[in-house]
Amino acid sequence: MKKLLFALATLAIVACENKPKIQETTSDVNLPEYKLLSTEEPKVSSNGNISPTQNLVYNIEIDHPLPKDSLELIQDYFIEKGESDFNGINKVIVRAYLAGTSVNGTPYASMNLIAGEKEILIDENAVAIQELNETPQDEAEDVNADPIVGTYYCNRTHDTYVFKSNNTGYFTIQGSDPSEFTWKRSGKNVTIVYEVFGSQKLQFDKKAQTLTEKSESFGTLVFEKQ
Repeated sequence: MKKLLFALATLAIVACENKPKIQETTSDVNLPEYKLLSTEEPKVSSNGNISPTQNLVYNIEIDHPLPKDSLELIQDYFIEKGESDFNGINKVIVRAYLAGTSVNGTPYASMNLIAGEKEILIDENAVAIQELNETPQDEAEDVNADPIVGTYYCNRTHDTYVFKSNNTGYFTIQGSDPSEFTWKRSGKNVTIVYEVFGSQKLQFDKKAQTLTEKSESFGTLVFEKQ
């Protein structure tokens, strides 16, 4: 009987020693609040390899600018997640957009891991865009607002027009400062006047909810309402 009890105890000790240890990961850390918008996955070859030039991109949204140490927590979490989901990935990119600005294509923070080197790039232009996007409550509820009011995005150039109900707005080229303007509309014809660049003519299609711009560099550009 004693021999049996000793054998059982020995087996229990061995089982405990061989039990895999639970490793702490960045998911156990209290991360700042964020919302995952989309994931751009790398191409994986038929033999399971990932080219060093392939990117794994996470697009997230945060409510407000975060200090660098908070951004580092988010970066480390997604690096660990990316390396776990895609073994051998060389480039992990996390783009953090401020709330309401992802359509403008200007991330507040770009957190990159490339060939083992980490970096965090901050673009303060995103803060200015978020401030311009903030709409007073009474304006948001104005049912009599001009139908052109809203945000228009061009898939070809990634540029954005924003028209507000107080006849102001702004234009952004991806990654640049917003250029503010005033606007007026007569039927399909829209005239915008920039503070610096002068005036410009656009065409508004109310039914299609689009703006058309004649560009010397790109020809005809169509901006769709978001």
